[in-house]
Amino acid sequence: MSFPKTRHTLIQRLATGGQEADWRDFMDDYWGPVCRFARWKGNLSHEDAEDVASAVFEALLKSRLLERWSEVPSARLRTLMCSVVRNILSNRFRVSHGREHLLEEHGGKLDRYLEWSEIEAADAPRDQLDAFYAAWVDDLLQSVLELLLTEYNGSGRGDYFRVLYGRICDELTVPEIAEALQIKLTAAENYLRHMRQKLTERLQESVRTYVVRYSAEGDFEPEFTAEWTQLGAFLERFGGLEAVVRRLYQEAEPGSSRFQSPGPLSAT
Repeated sequence: MSFPKTRHTLIQRLATGGQEADWRDFMDDYWGPVCRFARWKGNLSHEDAEDVASAVFEALLKSRLLERWSEVPSARLRTLMCSVVRNILSNRFRVSHGREHLLEEHGGKLDRYLEWSEIEAADAPRDQLDAFYAAWVDDLLQSVLELLLTEYNGSGRGDYFRVLYGRICDELTVPEIAEALQIKLTAAENYLRHMRQKLTERLQESVRTYVVRYSAEGDFEPEFTAEWTQLGAFLERFGGLEAVVRRLYQEAEPGSSRFQSPGPLSAT
């Protein structure tokens, strides 16, 4: 994304030190996608993927990669993050499969952090850039779903979310959901219609929040339009929003991060 003429983006603030809240926002945005991508790319356990994520953020900090990237942001931030993860995984693989040779080659010392030249030269294959974007989308959707669950449970409208969850994740018919919850069919239909709209609205709000953090003030609208269009094309490619949510739920493994079940479909 382009950088501002009148205000600092999140990355520019981080590049000059950043406040604790800035780093928290950045971690919230990218910890999950980095872990998901590392698991896919490196065929790692959840714990090993988190180790890789820690190394990625440490490399960004210690090697001042964000500062150097912000000076010449020729690629999107997600491209940078994808390249750093690939580099960390590559180093991890080389160390695990040839540590003695590496120790000899480096005189007993292994370079711990990335060089900017390594990132500049990195040319991630299209399928891996797409995979990192998919990881980013999965994490975004999970966050939105968890926020909706918290919001509707907190307002005493848990059945609204149960209807959505039952239809998408459990693949139940609306009559089956209405019977399980002991509510009228028309109520279940209204709940589902309401929640589908809210899911789209909250997703759009989350994308807006993301774009505000990383784009220039004057560039916000075109950046948001491009980001929202790209997301829409991605979702359409994989069957639409609900199909992607269903796949996200079905593919989650024990121990990995996944949005919570709202509980059994039964009358409250």
